[in-house]
Amino acid sequence: MNKVSNFPLPSWVYDTVIYEIFPDRFYIGRGKTVKDKRNLYEKRGGRIEEWNVPPKRTENHDHVNVFYGGDLWGIVEKIDYLKDLGVNAIYLTPIFLASSNHKYDTIDYFRVDPQFGGLPALKRLIKVAHENGIKIILDGVFNHVGKEHVLFKRAMKGNKKYKNMFIFYENHYRGWWGTSSLPELHLEEIKVKEYIVEVIKKYLNLGIDGWRLDCGQDLGPEMNRFLTAKVKEFSAEKYLVSELWTYPAGWDMVDGIMNYHFGTTVIDYLLGKNPNAGYYLEKAFKETSNIFGCWNMLDSHDTERLASVIKDKFLRKAAILLQFTYPGVPVVYYGTEIGIDGGSDPECRKTMEWDKKKWDEELRDFYKMMIKLRKTEPALRYGAFELLSNEPLVFLRKSPMVLDQVIVFVNKGQETEISVTVPDNRLLSGTRFVDLLSNNEAYIRGGTLRLKLPENSFGIFKVENKVVRGYDQYKRIS
Repeated sequence: MNKVSNFPLPSWVYDTVIYEIFPDRFYIGRGKTVKDKRNLYEKRGGRIEEWNVPPKRTENHDHVNVFYGGDLWGIVEKIDYLKDLGVNAIYLTPIFLASSNHKYDTIDYFRVDPQFGGLPALKRLIKVAHENGIKIILDGVFNHVGKEHVLFKRAMKGNKKYKNMFIFYENHYRGWWGTSSLPELHLEEIKVKEYIVEVIKKYLNLGIDGWRLDCGQDLGPEMNRFLTAKVKEFSAEKYLVSELWTYPAGWDMVDGIMNYHFGTTVIDYLLGKNPNAGYYLEKAFKETSNIFGCWNMLDSHDTERLASVIKDKFLRKAAILLQFTYPGVPVVYYGTEIGIDGGSDPECRKTMEWDKKKWDEELRDFYKMMIKLRKTEPALRYGAFELLSNEPLVFLRKSPMVLDQVIVFVNKGQETEISVTVPDNRLLSGTRFVDLLSNNEAYIRGGTLRLKLPENSFGIFKVENKVVRGYDQYKRIS
């Protein structure tokens, strides 16, 4: 029996760099302060906090009820910032009506939370983003809802029509990880599937470009496949990524997963905990059929900030370089590009820093350079991955056109000279490679490239064809 092929990956995904935003913490729009919006939070049991006060975990988890006032209007007003950075897609953590600041406890999927500006703000964001060449990806929390969800409240009153949409036992109901405030939907029920599809298509019709599925492992392979099919039924150019913290291979029923395996492998390598990272990255590439749709994650709203995990600037830049040169879609967590730090949730959900004097401008410029290279070098967008050396880490991004080839290296040790075989018979002897970051040169001889790598260095060597008095040795080589 033939294996069913993957759903088509939207064409725009190859060219995409995503910027993740936790809306409450990014920017308050329309000239407001959190105090101006106080009633939106306090009437629903929340409390407000000043913008630059770091969030802190509380024993009773009351930190989920602390609000800073960020909204979708604010994101609209910062589109120019995102354009200048170079990103061309925004992933928003949940925006639907919910009790908490994180909104993973949905009350009503059909209402954009008024705290974020409601439906008018979302429509405006979609319009302005699209006018500026930026896609919008929403967070779909479909494994569970909040206990205040309109349908769950009806179920709790004994209405059988709605009770079957959840999982009730004799004396209790099933909650996500046993949490009573997050009752799980009965995903096998046709009525539940129809309900979720209605939600998905409502926002696709509004013009969003994709969905990220929360708790992908809890949804299970069949629900991931079903929802992808419904998204593709709407349009093959719509994108669906699932939150999975597993080895990436085997989840090919979706366009991609949040590839935390990549981030963990890279970070552990740079911190000296994984001496075989190159082999593992190559293995994952070969075994993951939808790798180009997967997200290259280094941090997110669910993890410690990159600046807290890797304090050394060289090593952090090396991680970022690998994020932008490994196959997949780079995802920049808001503020990471200016050096914002933070521990685990909720410390990783600090407010965005808008005082430029407090930015790490060097780091932001590095991000801008990597984003530009990612968008201008074909090999970094869709080239294959071939490991040339595990340590120092050297790999080829092999492109359909020979003169688009790039070779990436990271040397986190002493200065060294290394000779690597480059398995591409189109590369002719004597061809020069130039490092796009430093302008250093290297030459290939007989399929072998000799590299002199400075101490604590990284780079991206690209083929450079030299035409001599009208003679081009690549005249019949493509």
